[in-house]
Amino acid sequence: MRRSVLLALWLGLVLSLLKAEASTVNGTTPHPKELPTPKTTANASTVNGTTPGSTVMPTTETNANASTVNGTTPGSTVMPTTETNVDFCSEHPCGINFATCISLKSKYTCQCRYGFYYSDKNCYKGQVYPATIAVRALYTSSLHNVNSTEYEKLFDNVSAFFRGALQHNATGYMQTNIIEIQDARESRNSVLNVTVTNLFTWDTTENATTINDIIQHAIENGNMSYVYSYEVAEHCSVYKCDNRTTDCHGSMFPECKCKPGLAKTIWDDRSCSVCSESCSAASYKYCVREEGVPKCKCMANYKNMTGDCVACPVGYAGEDCSDNSELILIIVGTVLGAVVLILVIAVSIVSVRAKHKQNPEKKSLINPGYTNKNTSDERPSLFPRVQTTSGHTNPGYQPNNPYDMRSTNRDNFPERDYDNLYEASQEPRGFRRKY
Repeated sequence: MRRSVLLALWLGLVLSLLKAEASTVNGTTPHPKELPTPKTTANASTVNGTTPGSTVMPTTETNANASTVNGTTPGSTVMPTTETNVDFCSEHPCGINFATCISLKSKYTCQCRYGFYYSDKNCYKGQVYPATIAVRALYTSSLHNVNSTEYEKLFDNVSAFFRGALQHNATGYMQTNIIEIQDARESRNSVLNVTVTNLFTWDTTENATTINDIIQHAIENGNMSYVYSYEVAEHCSVYKCDNRTTDCHGSMFPECKCKPGLAKTIWDDRSCSVCSESCSAASYKYCVREEGVPKCKCMANYKNMTGDCVACPVGYAGEDCSDNSELILIIVGTVLGAVVLILVIAVSIVSVRAKHKQNPEKKSLINPGYTNKNTSDERPSLFPRVQTTSGHTNPGYQPNNPYDMRSTNRDNFPERDYDNLYEASQEPRGFRRKY
C-alpha cells in the first residue's frame, strides 16, 4: 500500500516536469498548476513530524508595504489635478468692433476704451467720472489676475454696489469698470483701494457733484455696504499716460502729448516710443534709447539751448559742452606767456642799466668823453685833464691849488714867482686864461 502511494507521487512529479518543459516556448513559463493532494490514512506513521507521502511547499511571507510605492498600489496611475480656466471670449461675445472681452473665472465682461461705454456689442461715447473707492476686502496677489475667483468676487461686489446706487437714482448710468487695484503694501493703511470709472450716456444730466452726493448717501445708508469710501479722482491720474515720454492734457477726455523731441507710432496711444523728425543730423541732434526711453540729444561739441543745439563756447567741448580742459590750457598758456614776457623785459632793463654804469676804479686818465667842442672831428684835447679833488671835500692836507699851497711856516716855502695866467675851471680842457 505504501509503495503504491509513493510510486503514484513519483509518477505525478515526473509528468508535471515533462509538461512544464514541453510547454515553455521562447523563454516564457506558463501559469503553474497546483499539485494534487494525495489521500492519507490516519494509520500512516509520521517521520520527523511529517506525514509520509506529503510534499512540503515553502511559504513566502509577503509584506503589504512592499507592494506600495509612494502610497500607490502597483499598476495604478495617478493623474495630476490641475485647475483649468475656461476662455469665455473665444466666441467673441462682445462683438468684433471696438469692445474688449475680459474672461473672468465663470463668466465674461465687455469693456471699451476710455470715454466709451459698452452696449449691444458696440461702444458708444459717453461721460466718464473716475473715482477711488475703499472696499471691505483683504488684499491678495490673486486680485491682479482677472481669471481668479478673488477678482471675480471683487468685480461682482463693486458692480452691484454702483448699480444699486446709480441705476435708479441717476439718469444715464451704464456701467462701472475697474481700472486699477492698489497694492495694500504700497499704501499707508491696510485698506484695499480700487480705482474705478462710472460711465454715463452722453446726454446725461448728472455731473461730478451730483454723482458724488448720490454715492455718499448710498454709503451712509447702506448698513455696512461693500464700498465704504468714495473720492473723486482726476482724469489724468486714471488715464495713466506714460510720464517718462508724455504729458497728460485735458479733462473729460485726456490726451497724452509727446515730450519735446519724441513722437508716436501707429501702435502708441499713451506713450511715445520714437524720436521726432526734428531730431536729425541737420539740427546737430541724434536719437538714443536710455533705459527703454528714446531721448533726443545734441551731438558732441554742441549744447542744448532752449531746444536748439548750439556750438560750445571757446574752451569747452565734448558731450553737452561739459569738457573744459581746453579752457584750462588757454588760461595756463596765457599766464605762462605773461610771466615769460615780464622776465624778458626785466632782463633787458637790468642789462641796459649795467651797461651804462661805470666803475670809478676803472676810469682812465684820458676820458674819451671829453672832446673839443670847437672841433668838428670830436678828437680828444691835446692836454689831458688832470683829475684832482677839486669840487670835492678837502681832506685837510691838500689845498685846492697845489701851487697856492700855504703853510703856517711860510719861511720854509718860496713865494710864487710866476704869473697866474690860468685858473682852474671845470671845462673839458681843465684850465682857462684869465684874460
